[in-house]
Amino acid sequence: MVNVEEYPLKDLPEVVLESAARAVARYSIGFVDVKSPPRRSDDARLLGSGTLVSVGSERAILTAHHVLTVLPRGGRLGLILSPTAQQHTVDTQDLAYVDIAPGRLDSEGPDLGAIVLAPSIASSIGAMKSYFKLDFHQEHMLQSPPHIRDGFWCVNGFVDEWTVLERVKEGWGLAKGFCNLSGAGGPEDAIVVGDHDYFAFPVSYAGRSVAPKSFGGMSGGGLWQIPLLRNAQGQIEHKPPLLSGVVFYQEPTTETYCGVKCHGRLSVYKVAFEAIKQKAR
Repeated sequence: MVNVEEYPLKDLPEVVLESAARAVARYSIGFVDVKSPPRRSDDARLLGSGTLVSVGSERAILTAHHVLTVLPRGGRLGLILSPTAQQHTVDTQDLAYVDIAPGRLDSEGPDLGAIVLAPSIASSIGAMKSYFKLDFHQEHMLQSPPHIRDGFWCVNGFVDEWTVLERVKEGWGLAKGFCNLSGAGGPEDAIVVGDHDYFAFPVSYAGRSVAPKSFGGMSGGGLWQIPLLRNAQGQIEHKPPLLSGVVFYQEPTTETYCGVKCHGRLSVYKVAFEAIKQKAR
């Protein structure tokens, strides 16, 4: 008989939450509009978020389709890769935009896209970040995924509301800083519509005082499940995070509800997986 332990999220050790957030952030990437020719760094504008994934030998960024529509098709695209003042940009000629599932109604979806990376770009990004192996996890996540209440979940991406403008060093100009957020919680049961599944990820009433009022910028970011276990010493630890969806819509905020809507496992491991695989051929 399996021994199931109920444990409130608020009672999880802070070290566990912080460790999980760091693990998830390794796969997270932000998109930034940079002026060409370059002007001031504070001109940069957050365009959305994405998650670095791999399908076989191909490397890609999984994101929301509506994020793809605002990315530049020429010139250079700015990427948020690390906590540094250095600006990272790539030539858009080395990016293949994949319109996986554009929808007609923002709140309903589907809203899924990807960017397949040229090998040279993928290698450069891989020196600083990690790619989540969709093919390695595909069968497990489609056939026998962990129960929705196994561990806790989080959404991860960049939140424009928390973007800051500051002076990095004395004598330097102003620079923009972009904030990566891992918001912990748990989704409601998945809803399947056609080829896609969706999770509603509410922000708890207690968490709203510290949560951003707007999740603008997080579109395209990842929805992650973080299973938990007790080690031999009886301490709680987290297992490797499992990519379980893509953020694409902020639900209307009311006195009783606040949260985001995400694509789920079926959308990621079947629909997006096949689209990236086909594009790579």
